[in-house]
Amino acid sequence: MPLPPPPPQSEHSRAVFRNNLNGETAYQRHQRYVRSAQLYGDAHLNGESSTAKRTDFDVLKASHKFLRDDEDEEEDNLSYDETVALKYYRSLFKEFAICDLKHYKSGNVSLRWRTEDEVVSGAGQFGCGNTRCKWHAPEEVEASRKPPALITLEVPFGYIEHGEAKSALVKLVLCPKCKKKLTWKRDKEKAAQSTNGTRNAGLEDEESEEEGPAPPPQGNSRREEPPKSRHRSRSRSREGSPDGRRRHRPASSRRSASPPPRRQRP
Repeated sequence: MPLPPPPPQSEHSRAVFRNNLNGETAYQRHQRYVRSAQLYGDAHLNGESSTAKRTDFDVLKASHKFLRDDEDEEEDNLSYDETVALKYYRSLFKEFAICDLKHYKSGNVSLRWRTEDEVVSGAGQFGCGNTRCKWHAPEEVEASRKPPALITLEVPFGYIEHGEAKSALVKLVLCPKCKKKLTWKRDKEKAAQSTNGTRNAGLEDEESEEEGPAPPPQGNSRREEPPKSRHRSRSRSREGSPDGRRRHRPASSRRSASPPPRRQRP
């Protein structure tokens, strides 16, 4: 009994096989499949334990970058790891970020870009960007009678990627409570610096009070002499007379208190 003919191949299947084969022979395809199986397939082919399998998620974690410069580069010139990371990077939306403030007291904050499902639902834009906040889902914000006033921030994000320190400006939408968490450590450091400054100023004032008033300046400054008293001059005048009495001026030498007479005109 003859076998039935195989079903016709669709255009999509033809395109997939045509793009993936790239003119390889059967032996070349066999070698490529073996290498892929050794790297990403069953570990017993490579003589390793089953716990050492490397999945696509492991590849993505090892090759993912928060910001990439090779977004417009062709995938044919990249390796398999870079191709997987680049495809995932292109599927993200980089207008607003999603954060996790679990360790906000230590100043460590994790950020990532939004996926397509989060953009459609409005998470991170019409709701709080913190994944642990009760206002993260936009449905909760719309259903609430007193929704929080969401704040849009542009914060500097410093991170270490593949042993290299990098920084970027990222937009975040947070509720007032999560905004305080984001700036919690910086506010604490500012408060501690202000208290230390006031304490140091108080200690300086106490030291200056203990030292006492400053001594008068030394130099060409003249010492003021006390004014001479009248009693001393009177005693001297009495000592000059032979009988020790006070000398009196004659009446002619005394000045009259009355004004001189006016002259009459002829």
